[in-house]
Amino acid sequence: MVAAAASARIAITCSSATASPPPARPLRVAVVGGGPAGATAAEALASAGAQAFLVERSPAGAKPCGGAIPLCMLDEFAIPRDLVDRRVTRMRVVSPSNLAADFSRALPPGAHIPMLRREVLESFLRRRAADARATLLPGLVTSLSLPAGPADPYLVHYISSSEGPGSRGVLEVDAIVGADGANSRVAREVGAGGYTTAIAFQERVRLPDAAMAYYDDLAEMYVGGDVSPDFYGWVFPKCDHVAVGTGTVAAKPDIKRLQSGIRAREALVEMCADEYVQRRTFESYLYKRMVPCSSYYRKSEPITGPNDTSPTSSVPV
Repeated sequence: MVAAAASARIAITCSSATASPPPARPLRVAVVGGGPAGATAAEALASAGAQAFLVERSPAGAKPCGGAIPLCMLDEFAIPRDLVDRRVTRMRVVSPSNLAADFSRALPPGAHIPMLRREVLESFLRRRAADARATLLPGLVTSLSLPAGPADPYLVHYISSSEGPGSRGVLEVDAIVGADGANSRVAREVGAGGYTTAIAFQERVRLPDAAMAYYDDLAEMYVGGDVSPDFYGWVFPKCDHVAVGTGTVAAKPDIKRLQSGIRAREALVEMCADEYVQRRTFESYLYKRMVPCSSYYRKSEPITGPNDTSPTSSVPV
C-alpha cells in the first residue's frame, strides 16, 4: 500500500518484506520522539494506513532551540505562516574583534529567515499527526525487547505520564522509528553505533520594547574563541524575547565560559534584560547529534538534555 501525507511532504510505503501474505491488520509502528521528525513520520505513517503510535516524553516541554528554519520548509511541510514569530531580513555576523559583516545580501529578493519557537511548531505537528489518526502516548520509553523470530513483534516498554505516576505500559509493534534525539535509547537498544555530539547552551531573554525593536527583523551570529572554537554564538529574535546561545564539539568542558562570552559580547542583551523566559542552569547541559549537512543548511538533531530521549528534528544550526 502506498500513500502520502498532505501536500506530499513525505511518502510512506506499507508492505510486507517477504512473499508471505500480508497480515489482515494494519502495520503497527511506534515512533519514539514527538519532535518535528517524529511527528511528521507519525503523520505520514497514519496517512498511509499504518497504526502509528507517537511516544513523546514531554509534550508540554519547551525544548531549547535557536529556531531558524529555511524558508522553503514552510511550503514543503505545510507550516502555517502564523506560527512564525519573526521574519528576519537582516543577518549580522560579528567577528572576534567585534567588526560586523552584513550577510543580508545573501538573501534572494523578497526572502526572509523564519524564526519560530520549537514548542509551537512541535505542538502543531503533533496535532496534525493526531488528526491523521496517529495515537499520541505521553511517556518515557525505558527499553525495547527485540523480536526473537521473524513473526514476533517488537516490545516497547514505557512509563506513561498521563495515567498516573509510575504507570507502565508495553506496545507490541511491527516496526520502530527512532526519533528520540542525540541520546537516543532506540539507537542504543538496536546497536546503531556511535556518532559525534555537540554541547550547547541557550537562554531566552525578554527585553524592553525599545530593545526588542532593535531585533525586529535582525539576527546576529558571533564568532571567535571566546564564544566557540568551532561553532558560533547566536542572538535570534522570537515573539517577545531573544534566544541567546552557543555550542561546541571540540570544547565541551568550556561551555560555561563560552556562554559567558556570548553574553559579554552581546552588551545590549546583557544590559537590557528584563527577565529570563527560559534560563538554563549549567548543570542541565544541552546536547545535539550532528549529521551531514546540505549546501543550504545544516541538518541536526535538536538540543536535548544529557538524559533526555527527545525527538530528532531537522533545523539549521
